[in-house]
Amino acid sequence: MAVNNNGVDMCYNVQTVVDDKHSLIVDTNVINNPTDHGQLSEMGKRAKEVFEVENIIALADKGYYNADDLKKCEKENITTYVSKQVFSNSTGEREFYSDRFKYDKEKDVYVCPAGYELKCTRKTPIKEDTKYIEYANYEACSKCQYKDKCTTSKQGRRIKRCIDQDFLDLVDERTAKNKELYKRRQMIVEQPFGTIKRGWGLSYFLTRGLESVKTKISLAFLAYKMKRVINILGIKEIIKRLEELLYSSNLYTLHINTY
Repeated sequence: MAVNNNGVDMCYNVQTVVDDKHSLIVDTNVINNPTDHGQLSEMGKRAKEVFEVENIIALADKGYYNADDLKKCEKENITTYVSKQVFSNSTGEREFYSDRFKYDKEKDVYVCPAGYELKCTRKTPIKEDTKYIEYANYEACSKCQYKDKCTTSKQGRRIKRCIDQDFLDLVDERTAKNKELYKRRQMIVEQPFGTIKRGWGLSYFLTRGLESVKTKISLAFLAYKMKRVINILGIKEIIKRLEELLYSSNLYTLHINTY
């Protein structure tokens, strides 16, 4: 997988689910996809299976902001709070970023910062995998005094609207209304990665192949979880619970001496 990280790296994409109460890793997976698109619903379903619940809340960064995947989450009763992608334009003028163009649902037009209306120019997606509808008003752009700040295109500015934008607006609204909840995302999910990558120095793998990397990362996460459980419960409580588990399972009793 090629990743732009001040250069090009060949690496794997490690997916994790972390619980918000104890920062324990619930589940993990390793893929070789260059993006996180399509992974939120999959990891959410795996977390539901672990917890044996019907509904779950998922906090994720903008890398998971994908309409198809977020719709799958809704069908799986996974309530998502996801940061949307950063807006921009070709000139770098923030005043004319695409989020400054306001959509009028009744008229089906976008109103630009200069007050002109951009009308729909393509009613259906160009390609099957291009799920956007284009809006433009080249005549207005040709006489607009802000054209050079708005776009570098000779024709004029175009705005692309996802065909699932109404659904994405609901996700955006839900996330915006729960800022305090969403702020916890970084504290929850980044702790294991910070500990393992920075604290333990596991920032790269000394093995090759997807299955070998999965084994390596599983061992690292197992060690992390063991340390977390020891910090949360303590050695004596862990031994007590293990003995109770063995008794209830009609297995032999485990005796461990602590010094």
